[in-house]
Amino acid sequence: MGCSPSAQEDRTRNGTAGGIPEPDAPPPTDPRLPLTARQKFSLEKSWKAVQRSLDTVGMNALIRLFKNTPETQDWFPLFKGKTEEQLRNDMSFEMHATALMGVFDEAVELLGDVDAVIKLLSKTGKRHAKLGVEPDVIWTFQKPLLEAIEELLDTRYSEKIEEIYKSWTTFVIDHMTKAMQADS
Repeated sequence: MGCSPSAQEDRTRNGTAGGIPEPDAPPPTDPRLPLTARQKFSLEKSWKAVQRSLDTVGMNALIRLFKNTPETQDWFPLFKGKTEEQLRNDMSFEMHATALMGVFDEAVELLGDVDAVIKLLSKTGKRHAKLGVEPDVIWTFQKPLLEAIEELLDTRYSEKIEEIYKSWTTFVIDHMTKAMQADS
């Protein structure tokens, strides 16, 4: 009463039971995107948690920005001179933080179409340039944003996820600032 040789062959063919083949590797990502297919998948998957808390992540990132570089708060006339508590209770601050995070959210949603992502980021960069924002200012947001995402993801924020988010935020900010520089 054992397995017949043919049943054993079926179980081990292609390394799985019943001869079910392994799934194909995902297609490579657009070479302009600094992520492998696996990294892109991990970003999209982990972003779902961020997406559920866009307002909180955005507010935490902006507050960190204001704490790390206090002069940045002066760039926002509506928020100038307000304490953290006042900011957290200010609906316009929450709306601004959510809108800011909306750009990052849309960029993740569009990752399958890198042309659309670049168009979004260029448009956003040009809008900021028209407001007189300098490209260096945009770069100051990267660290507080990564810290806010790390805080939210907690134990899910591994070294691999950190590397993915650093690459992705660099891609986002780089495309925004290139458009800002081209517009000035």
